[in-house]
Amino acid sequence: MDVRGWYVCYIRYQCWSPSMAVSKEALIRTMNTIVSDLEQEGLIDNYFRMCEDLKDVNGPYYFANLLVTFIADTQNAILELTRLLIGACALARAWLNLREGTQNENKARCISSMNEVRHEFERIHARLDAIVQLERDIVRW
Repeated sequence: MDVRGWYVCYIRYQCWSPSMAVSKEALIRTMNTIVSDLEQEGLIDNYFRMCEDLKDVNGPYYFANLLVTFIADTQNAILELTRLLIGACALARAWLNLREGTQNENKARCISSMNEVRHEFERIHARLDAIVQLERDIVRW
């Protein structure tokens, strides 16, 4: 957690760094307060608690590791979707240029725009295929 995150955590929930002496009960209370706040804000639902209960079966570090994986996967998905969105916007612009070229009956602009469409599609195509494959793999999981 970065310094700002620790500061917010400390002010809002009275978190302590691992080097400070604190009871296990205080840590549990702090965690329950954070979870309750997230529930009240509608950011998590009952599935969060169900996942938390899995640590009873899968070991004490299971839930923490699950959250770390979720955070990393979500960050990666956001980055990839951002790149794809930018690519999709570029592709949409290229299609718009082609449309304008055809409306203006401008052959040179049509050819140029079609090359732009092809180029932008090639930039995004492999990533879209990768997302489709990942979605299929996730569903099979």
